[in-house]
Amino acid sequence: MDTDRQLLQKQGFMVLQSIGKGAFGNVFLVFKEDVGIVAAKVMREEDFDSTEWKAGLALSREGQNPFVLKYHSTTMDGNNAVIVMEYANCGNLQNLIDKKIDIPIPIIRVIMKQLLEGLRLMHEKGLIHRDIKGENVMLHSPQGSGRVVVKITDFGLAKVQKVPQQSTLMTIAGTLTFMSPELVMGKEDEEDEEVKADAKVDVWSAGILLHLLASNQYPFKIASPQAIMKFMYSKKLTRPPTIKDDSLWDLLTKIGETISLKCLDSLEKR
Repeated sequence: MDTDRQLLQKQGFMVLQSIGKGAFGNVFLVFKEDVGIVAAKVMREEDFDSTEWKAGLALSREGQNPFVLKYHSTTMDGNNAVIVMEYANCGNLQNLIDKKIDIPIPIIRVIMKQLLEGLRLMHEKGLIHRDIKGENVMLHSPQGSGRVVVKITDFGLAKVQKVPQQSTLMTIAGTLTFMSPELVMGKEDEEDEEVKADAKVDVWSAGILLHLLASNQYPFKIASPQAIMKFMYSKKLTRPPTIKDDSLWDLLTKIGETISLKCLDSLEKR
């Protein structure tokens, strides 16, 4: 950690505090005159995947998606990589979920509207995130705005489509509890290294997030491939007593009907 701080100071950053630590690097809140207050991720060169940087930078340059965390620069220094990105000052969505509080429905609506719009704009550019989950959805409140903006981050598993809006072969990757039906079933089939899927894999993950925000629980009981597959094959979403808002439940049901059932019907014919 001290070595990482020294590296950032060497690059002209004032290190304000540590804001995250993971298996693949440490994240610091830093300041530099030309970029202001930003987040800097320091990681070993062997752990650095240019996919995340290229995807994040491409979306940042477009400047048309306010719901994606902006990437500023990346530098290699010895055996380390430093990625400088926008700082989201309200933590991530998982922090909110972990509090297990009753989140007001209007707030859930705002969060989901922004997340789905961010995904729509991303998909229009031919980019599938493939790892939408609470930890990868940041929350930011611009100074003096009085509002919170969703910021999608971590594009390490992103898949670029040659033709946007069409299915494409992709490796089976992501977080199991947020995986769409075709990815979970591909994971269970040891012979399948790739499956044909499209941007709906991100929408499925967003639906799982919506269920968590509204009920503080997953739509399935146990986080195992078998339990998740059982839930998917049942083609039935049980309404938790905590979800009292009819319009919210209607949205969850539609996500299940338009994505899960279509995927399962095609998979059952294999």
